[in-house]
Amino acid sequence: MKEHKKKNVFNFNHLSKKLNEDQLNELKSYYMVYHRKCWAFKKAYKHFKRKKIIGDSLSLVFASGGIASAVATSGVSLIAISTTALLIQGYMKHKNLDLKIQGCLYAYQSYQHLLNNLKNIMRSGNFETSHLHNTMDTLDNYIVDNTPIIDKFMGACDKYYAT
Repeated sequence: MKEHKKKNVFNFNHLSKKLNEDQLNELKSYYMVYHRKCWAFKKAYKHFKRKKIIGDSLSLVFASGGIASAVATSGVSLIAISTTALLIQGYMKHKNLDLKIQGCLYAYQSYQHLLNNLKNIMRSGNFETSHLHNTMDTLDNYIVDNTPIIDKFMGACDKYYAT
């Protein structure tokens, strides 16, 4: 297995002199929490996207194989193979993969945007706690209500960044 070089995302350069040590520690702790969420939603997005691509590919293979076998033989094999393709598509609709992909992508991009804002605050020194807390609270509430549960990916993030 390939060993990944783990980059420590919690060391920053170009920190503003306007911020005191408590403010910097608070911002770094926010960054650590939201980096974990961003990483987990990115992995979840890739996982669900991979599942959808595999399901679509299998469905296409079975459908085209069914048509080819129907031309070569009788229509009985067409029914059996087409049923398999329909079952795969039905399973993907039942698991609602499209909505999970869309939700994870939104969460990943939103958390990435928040991380960029946190970096900018640390560099510029413009730290308004009420605005930042409202932004984080609103974003978290929306994402919790509208995205799939990703505990499995949060655990993977903890393992990946464990020291």
